[in-house]
Amino acid sequence: MSNAYDHPYESGTVYSRVVELLHVHAGTGGVHLDIGCGYGPIAEPVRETGLTYVGLDLDGTRLQALDERGFETHAIDLLDEHAAIATLRAALGDRTLASISMIDTLEHITNGPQFLNALRNFAENRAALFVIAVPNVAHRDLGAKLLAGRWDYTVEGLLDHTHVIHHTDRLLNAMMSSAGWTEVARADFQRQRSDQYFPRFDPLVSDATPLNRYLSQIREAADDFSSINELVRAYLPGPRKVAPLVVEPVEERPFLSIVMRTQGRRLASFRDLLLALTAQTSRDFELIVIPHRVEFELQKRIERIVEDMPEAIRNRSRIVPCDRGGRTTPLNFGFELARGHYITILDDDEMIFAHWVETFQKMAEKSPGRMLRTVAVEQDIAETADTAAGGKGYAVVGAIRHPFPGTYDFYAHLHQNYSPPVAMSFPRAVFHELGLRFDESLNTAEDWDFELRCLFMCGVEASPEITCIYHKWKKGESSYSIHSQSDWERDYHMILAKIDRQYHVFPPGTIKLINDQRKWIIKLENDIAYMSRTKSAKRSVLELLHRHPALLTFASRSNKVARQIGRGIVRRLR
Repeated sequence: MSNAYDHPYESGTVYSRVVELLHVHAGTGGVHLDIGCGYGPIAEPVRETGLTYVGLDLDGTRLQALDERGFETHAIDLLDEHAAIATLRAALGDRTLASISMIDTLEHITNGPQFLNALRNFAENRAALFVIAVPNVAHRDLGAKLLAGRWDYTVEGLLDHTHVIHHTDRLLNAMMSSAGWTEVARADFQRQRSDQYFPRFDPLVSDATPLNRYLSQIREAADDFSSINELVRAYLPGPRKVAPLVVEPVEERPFLSIVMRTQGRRLASFRDLLLALTAQTSRDFELIVIPHRVEFELQKRIERIVEDMPEAIRNRSRIVPCDRGGRTTPLNFGFELARGHYITILDDDEMIFAHWVETFQKMAEKSPGRMLRTVAVEQDIAETADTAAGGKGYAVVGAIRHPFPGTYDFYAHLHQNYSPPVAMSFPRAVFHELGLRFDESLNTAEDWDFELRCLFMCGVEASPEITCIYHKWKKGESSYSIHSQSDWERDYHMILAKIDRQYHVFPPGTIKLINDQRKWIIKLENDIAYMSRTKSAKRSVLELLHRHPALLTFASRSNKVARQIGRGIVRRLR
């Protein structure tokens, strides 16, 4: 047990990552203080860089081993930060301090924030580089095992039995920022399989199982640290930043963030939409207007319209230009800025009713964390002459239609999007915590793609309430007129192929649906095979339609569809 931490220095280890950071950023002259040095695995490599290595630890056996190798050592007790800093000053003397390291040490002390703060004061006037390495308990292996109630302490590793603090990237960032350390470089140590990859035949742990791959898929999308074994970072003394180490369970946020992208071409509809926001029965929202790649003068017009709105809207609005990317980029840009518990997309040519926000809010209270869907109606509009405020005006040129169903059919949405973005609202956490992003490689249907991926993770809470109008441009530029049918088809297949490559959780009732569909297909195929041997093609089609009325349901949608079905059956029979 006493030699548990006696590991040799080797390339491709945490130790070599620390030395790499020192070699690049610490220079070649002065003293290096290795706090919590243990047996000093980095002593010789640090000396080879030109630095004078000094080891500090509380364990006398380890210090003696370093002494015997010819290195200077000092005993230090980190649990008393004032005494520890005095020890560091005495050990350094009047020599120049070049750098400091703490490898697998911070997690062993309960006064880490206080010690880091005192160490920053000690290093402030010396501009010393500080390299730290701590285990990352956000490794996916630990998360998978914790689902089954396993938190296995070991002699060494991610869950060393002597650890008193368990670090993640977020916690380490908060601790270092609060203490006044500014990150300048990182060389995190990655291991796809950590020392916690056991028992290897457990379906939660084994990376050969669908269960583990599904969990890993979620974890890997959330951030870049799912396979990081140790966080290895380099810092310099800097300003202290307020970064709370303790999280409040209740966050002070608006309920809804409304992301509105605009190119400033339809300022009349933009103004009307802002007026509709002033009439909302719930004002628990913020508005993020994103002028996308617009000229300066046009941006000023957008800003002027917002400034002319009542105070209730002005105070809830931010205008943040985005000067890059295609039509999807402003969505990622806006979602990143969003502070609300939920986020929705509101294009500048749509219209909402007064209870739009309130309806989302009631649904979220009923089913928190689920994707929210109301019902939109559709109406044709057309561009008119330029308005006094600039840009084209618009006029209604058609009656209200109801093409979007009042219920949300999970499986129908895998085939086609029946829910325009104005009728949808997404939990903020899917973007900010789970890493879901709009696919910027898509030119069309980016909202449908995002909706489907959110649907599989969150499910949906649907309301039959009509809350908005989806405007369809009969005259004027729109995504339908800009992009060809081949563009839409290409993106459609890309979206489905991407989703099909992933693991998913389907809602209850899926197995019955699959079985029912499979039985119907088998019966249809058997009937076609039988009739092709015994009857004429024309008579067979009639009998098939009689035996399988579902075909009539499909055919009733249009004469074109009916003809296609009939021809397809005839081809099979021939």
